[in-house]
Parts: sequence; structure tokens; C-alpha cells
Amino acid sequence: MNQTWHQVHSFNGDSSWIGGVRSVSVNMSRQIIACGSDDSTIKLWNLNNGQQLPYRFRHQKSTRAITFNPRGDILISGSDDATIKVWNLETSKELFTFNTHSKSVTTVAFIPIYDFVASGSDDHTIKIFSLKDGREIKTIRGHSNYVQSLVVSPDNTLIASGGCDCNVKIWKIGTWEEVFSFSSHSNNVRMLAFSPDGKTLASCDDDGDIILWDVQTRLSKCSIQCYSCSVRSLSFNSNGQFLISGGDNGYIKIWNLKTGILESSFHAHSAGISSVNFCFNNKVIISASWDKTVKLWVDESVIPKTSTLGFFKTIFGNKQVEPELKASIPNFLQQKVKENIDIISQSAKSKTDNTIGIEAYSFIWETSQALVRPSQMSLDDWNNLLKEWRYNEEKRRKEQRAKERLRLRTKRFRLEQEKEECLQRKQSLRDEKLRQEEEKQKKEQKLREEKLKQQEENLKMEQKLKEEKQKQDEENLKIQQKLREEKQRQDEEKFRQIKQSNQYQNNINSWNNTSNQKRTNHLWSSNYSTKSSNKIYVQGYRRQDGTEVKGYWREK
Repeated sequence: MNQTWHQVHSFNGDSSWIGGVRSVSVNMSRQIIACGSDDSTIKLWNLNNGQQLPYRFRHQKSTRAITFNPRGDILISGSDDATIKVWNLETSKELFTFNTHSKSVTTVAFIPIYDFVASGSDDHTIKIFSLKDGREIKTIRGHSNYVQSLVVSPDNTLIASGGCDCNVKIWKIGTWEEVFSFSSHSNNVRMLAFSPDGKTLASCDDDGDIILWDVQTRLSKCSIQCYSCSVRSLSFNSNGQFLISGGDNGYIKIWNLKTGILESSFHAHSAGISSVNFCFNNKVIISASWDKTVKLWVDESVIPKTSTLGFFKTIFGNKQVEPELKASIPNFLQQKVKENIDIISQSAKSKTDNTIGIEAYSFIWETSQALVRPSQMSLDDWNNLLKEWRYNEEKRRKEQRAKERLRLRTKRFRLEQEKEECLQRKQSLRDEKLRQEEEKQKKEQKLREEKLKQQEENLKMEQKLKEEKQKQDEENLKIQQKLREEKQRQDEEKFRQIKQSNQYQNNINSWNNTSNQKRTNHLWSSNYSTKSSNKIYVQGYRRQDGTEVKGYWREK
């Protein structure tokens, strides 16, 4: 793990609700990035200033593939609308539209020596078009399923194609005949890449396998099984030492083909990676993904150090000397690196990759003893023998790769199972802790409810006692009031009796003391009168015969 890459900028390459960036192409001479997306548009950015160029290139459906010509003045694009469009960047106009495909165009390639455009489609065909007169040159039929990738060899003599029939085919440019075919993949072939010397062809598939082929011997050189998902993007660096790949898990992996080890691995995107390329003297990586972004990554070796020598401190004081980049990259990237140098330094200190320990393994180059032609054997017999040997040798290597793939899958499954068990144990511990906390909370809640219920019962009892006491007090007040009234009545009655007794005695005395001693009607008690009548009430008198009259009414 010698290489460390840091993200310095990100472009928004897709504006659709569902979809992402499908393809990216870089023109080194003009320092332009172009990307095709599911929103049917083609966006271009200038890396000298980071500004989006004002081109309005568009298809009717998703743009699946794009590529520049070497001069950088022509852009070719293929789309799900089954068309190939050729755009002139000088005039911002459409030069040609080829619509001879019956289904989606999935890949395009430019053949500089002839000014030809090659295209692969879901209609199982490869078509060759001329940019000189805008006509179709050739239709190649060899695949039995979708054609997913096309790549031209550096010497412009061969063109390789890969598709969903699990085959990789090599075609001769000019005659358009099939030279040979590789059939060692066990799943759909998604991407192809030629090495800069043209001797090695790399292919990747949906099983996560990367196979390197020897173009001269027509045999596989090695197989790299490092992904547990589909690999859709491949690219060599300028000298062919490093191979970069991008998987559907969002990881970018860089392989050192000389040492046979994984040089770098980092999580670049939140979705599958559709395109990844080295550029600018292998110090910059441009990646695109279904997360709708195009990201720029720089090698840690080009990032200047932030520390300042004491000599410069004595001259400039606390002012830091402007750092200089160690490699020639576009002005926009240089500015982004200088802006993010502190963030990059901080992230480098805390950067850890836990997955790299599992996936960092060496791969072995597949070699075999080459056959020697006997002198007495004819050329036809030798070719037949060589063809049969290549078939058997590739069959053997395919079986070895299948066993190795099974072993790695078993190992990966075991590791994933152990990881899952570990996660389950952690989850069970968390669940148990959570359950205990819930039980504790339930007990506390129950105690609080019981306490609250007891408090409510106590309040009800106190309220009931208060009401009973109040009721008893009211009854006592009523009884006391009744007793007071009874006592008052008795007092009044007693007073009345006393009053009556005193008056009676006074009347008796006045009667006895009368001088004439007449036995006439004499009053012996007080008389009462009413205002409403002319009568008075005589309480008593004594007749002449000595009898008493209790009382009667008489006229005044």
C-alpha cells in the first residue's frame, strides 16, 4: 500500500431523478473532461479554470458512451436512442448522425488511422462508420448477446470487443475478420482495456474477475479476483505498470502489475463506478459513478508539504512560503490542491482502511512451457496442434480460475459469515442491554405508577375524611342550632310564664285591695288590642260568683 489518493474536486454530471454518469472521456491536449449521463446530455468542463463549457449536446435518451478523437476537436457519443452522433467542438455543431443500429448503443471507439468510428450495440452487432463521408463501412456479427465494450489497440491494427455472451473477441482492422476469441469468463464482460504497448488486454466481468490476456500467445496471463461485485471500468496508466479498476461497491483498486500486489484501495463513490482513468502523467484519477458525480483525485506525491523551514521563518516571519506542486497538472487542480492542502493533510493522518487487510493479496502470473515445433511437422499440422494446445491450456487455466474463484468466494463467504456472526453477537448484546434497560424502565414506571396510585388513593381518602368531617360538622351545627332554638323557646316560654305569673299576682293584689269590694267584671291581666280592629282581648276577669274567665274579646 504505497499510493494514497485524495479527492480535490467533484463535478455534478447528471441532473435526472433516476440515473447517473455513464461514461467519461478526457482530452489531454485541450484539458477537457466530457461525460455522458442518463439525463441524455453531454457536459464538458475546462480543467484550466474548472468552468463548464457552453456546449449544448444532447440525445433523446441516456448517453451511454462518449470518446474524443486524438486532436480533441471531435466528440463521438452513443445513446439508448440507438444513434451515434459526431460533434464538432470548434463550431459546436452536429456533423453526423448514424442511426443504423436497432437497439441501444452501449460503446463507441475511434480509429484514428482511418478516421473510423466503431460502435457496439444491444443488437449484438459492431458497426464501422467513416467520418470522411458519413457512411457505414461494415457490420460485424460475432457476438450472440449484447456488445458492452470496444477498445482499439495502440498500433491501430486490432479492435477488441466484449459482451454479455461472456466472450472477448479480437478483430483485424481493415479486413474486419475475427483473429481469435477468449472464452474464459463465466459472466458478462463489461469493460476492456489495452496496455500502452498493445501486448496485454485486460477484461472484467460481473463476477468481479479481472483477466489479463497475452495478445501474442492468445493465453491468459493472470486472473485477479478481488471484487465480490461487478467490475465495470478498467484502465492502464501511461507506462502500463498500473491497472486501475472500479466496482459496483464504489471502490477503486490500483494494481501494480510488476510486483503483482494491490497498490491502493479506497472508497471513492457512494454508488457503482462506471468509468475510471489515469491522466496527467498518472498523477490524477478521474472517476464517474451512478451517484451522479465526476470526481478528481490526486496522488499524495504531488501534494506539497505545509511545514516551513526555520530559515524561511527568520526571513518571512510567521508568513508561510507558497508551496509548489511537484507535478505538472492543470491550473484548476493546482488551485484546488492548494485550497484543500490543510484538509488533505488532516485526513491523511486519520485515514484508515479496514478492508484492505483482507483484500491485499498478491496475484501470480500464469506461465507454461511453450511448445516447440518439430522439424518434420508440416505448418498446417503445427497450427492445428498449437490451436489444440492453446485450447487445452486455456481450459486448464479456466478450471484453475474457477477453483480459485470458488476458494476466494468460500473464504469471502466465511469472512462475511464471521462478520455477520460478530455483528449478530454485538446486536444481541445491544438488544439484551436494551431489553434490560427497557425492563428497568418498566419497573421504574410501574413503581412510579403504584406510587402515584397510592398517592391518589390517599388523596381520595383524605378528601373523603374531609367530606365526612364537614358533614359531621354541619350535622353538629344543625343540632347545636336546634338546641339553641329549643333553649330559646324554653327560655321564652319560661319568661312568659314568669311574666304571666307576676301579672296574675299583681291583678289579685289589686283586686283584693279595691276599696268598694265590688263583684263586677274586673280585669286582672293585661289587655291586648290590634290595630286592625276595635276589639281588645281581655285575658281574664272574675265574676261576681267568684269564677274565672280565661279570656275573651270585647269592644273597646
